[in-house]
Amino acid sequence: MVSASLRGVDSHGVLRIPDYIDGVERGYVKVNPRPRILKETPVSALMDGDRGFGIPIAMKAVELAITKARSSGMAIIGVKNLGHVGMLAYYTKKLVEENLLGFACANCAAMVAPWGGSERILGTNPISIGIPVPRGNPIIVDMATSAIASAKVLIALKEGKELQPNIALDRDGRPTRDPKAVLEEGTLLPFGGHKGYAISLVVEILSSALIGGPTSKEVPFHESTQGGFLLAALDPLIFRDKDEFEKDVLRVIDIVKNCRLREGFSEILIPGELEDREYELRIRRGIPIDLETVKSLKAVAEKLGVPFPNKIS
Repeated sequence: MVSASLRGVDSHGVLRIPDYIDGVERGYVKVNPRPRILKETPVSALMDGDRGFGIPIAMKAVELAITKARSSGMAIIGVKNLGHVGMLAYYTKKLVEENLLGFACANCAAMVAPWGGSERILGTNPISIGIPVPRGNPIIVDMATSAIASAKVLIALKEGKELQPNIALDRDGRPTRDPKAVLEEGTLLPFGGHKGYAISLVVEILSSALIGGPTSKEVPFHESTQGGFLLAALDPLIFRDKDEFEKDVLRVIDIVKNCRLREGFSEILIPGELEDREYELRIRRGIPIDLETVKSLKAVAEKLGVPFPNKIS
């Protein structure tokens, strides 16, 4: 969560702490789970998280994927029955740090209408892809397949802001910019229309049918819950020499970076570059937290008997 906040992904950052604690109190998440491997091959594993906190369980999947990819060149790990895993980029970045290509996806509680529909059927169903880049920050794709992450709707409501047009419907299927109307039985739309819907549906199947997890419609609607989680790691050395691969990755980036700019743009950014810059800024200045979040964090700390800073600058 701190990593997400440092990268500027506040929707998956420290503001989630009260929700995760509430998930424990409601019985959605176990404090002392006993995760186990249900099925395993040299390149794969299926895990049951026993309803534990998603982040540490997903990290077990990362560690297993690294071990298998090191010995077999690739690995794919499915995890079902776990809590919310947070920012997917956290896991693909861990794989990239081991010079592996990473892929992750997950389904979650239904919040998105399929293309042409007007009710909650799919989750925001995020995906993340990580590619190592020599002598530079890695390429890190991390995005919801909905037009906006559901947590950003909550942030808009807290801040009293309207949503962008054409990304959400109210309970009657009419376009709305009111975050409250979306949260009260409204729906989000997939990004890119039918194309985003297609990707979301694929994520839904990879995270549920493939690994035996629940569909988004079957996941309890709470910020602490998750459907299934799928992680894959690929060692580029199974295809090419390390130096050749790295040289061509840099060549592709150089071609993209040197594209002629459109009016109103100052540079071409690589996926993950903006978050890396925000990380460097926040690691020096700290994480900005709004007053409402500070109050909710303090309330949770007092409830649990955890010391809370007297002053937050």
